[in-house]
Amino acid sequence: MHFISMLPVRECVNQTPGYVPGEQPQTNDYTKLNTNENPYPPPPEIFEGLQEELTKVRLYPDPVSTQLRKAAAKVFGVSAENILAGNGSDDILNIAVRTFVNPGETVAFLDLTYSLYDTIARVHGASIVEISTNDKFQLNQPIICPEAQLIFVASPNPPVGKHLNRDYLKETCKQAMGVVLIDEAYADFSDENHLDFLDKYDNVIISRTMSKSYSLAGMRVGFGIASTPIIEQMNKVRDSYNLDRIAQILGTNAFNFQDYFKNVWQKVRQTRSYLIESLKKLDFSVFDSNSNFVFASPQWISASDLYTQLKKRKVLVRYFKNPRIKDYVRISIGTDQEIARLLEAIKDIKSSL
Repeated sequence: MHFISMLPVRECVNQTPGYVPGEQPQTNDYTKLNTNENPYPPPPEIFEGLQEELTKVRLYPDPVSTQLRKAAAKVFGVSAENILAGNGSDDILNIAVRTFVNPGETVAFLDLTYSLYDTIARVHGASIVEISTNDKFQLNQPIICPEAQLIFVASPNPPVGKHLNRDYLKETCKQAMGVVLIDEAYADFSDENHLDFLDKYDNVIISRTMSKSYSLAGMRVGFGIASTPIIEQMNKVRDSYNLDRIAQILGTNAFNFQDYFKNVWQKVRQTRSYLIESLKKLDFSVFDSNSNFVFASPQWISASDLYTQLKKRKVLVRYFKNPRIKDYVRISIGTDQEIARLLEAIKDIKSSL
């Protein structure tokens, strides 16, 4: 018997399916439109000064990411004391659960949203309440769940990519007895965010990431933005050195190039509009999107077969087996050239039927 099989495992961990990320191919011959990465690189200037930092890797990084938080504070319009830096926004989600929820207490989230919420809550031993969405995968009313110590809401909400009703979210925050975390991983690709909620509700955390809009998915840089008392409590739970020094310097530098990234976000939005219209012409049902991806259902082939046929042609999109969305694929916005390759592959598949 292997030693590892003799180790005790908490029942909630043992029975919880792990989070399944999008495929990461080990070759470079794929058009990769499955994990919502930014198709454009950051400006080369953000790497200036990196060599000096590499000479310091024998030293621990700044444990509280001081310069990174100061740079983020300028962009988000808050004080650095209202920001917690994390190893991607997933780190912020985990810290929130560990800070505000005891095992057995309740975490609430939508019945269709970022699947990591469910995984980390169950692994923690929390009780789960799923909030129903309608046939458009939207809220019909505010989330009223007085037993929830933590409510996760993403806006824009994956995998559809639309913002949730703003008035419903306001009422959710107003009525919540616990903490409401609004996940804004994709907010920079729209005209809307919820940073103003921080001035109205002292139980709100906004999470942000530099993975999508700032082209730093490989660096894992995220933030929790909240009132000082909330940040102070989350800081007690945060790992001692949760961001390495390279991630800190690249994140700090990236914030200094707002004009560059705003131009990137605009290019993504233009390509998104083009993709939506092109898919409709190819007989897809497509949701409007506030994100760097679109959610689309082919009307002439099953979504699972489309995913398989595209993969054979070295084009990766995301397919989820969830029964509610089995007829859809999620397509990340790539460069114009990548989207052209996708559309050609779809046309080829359609003509072969």
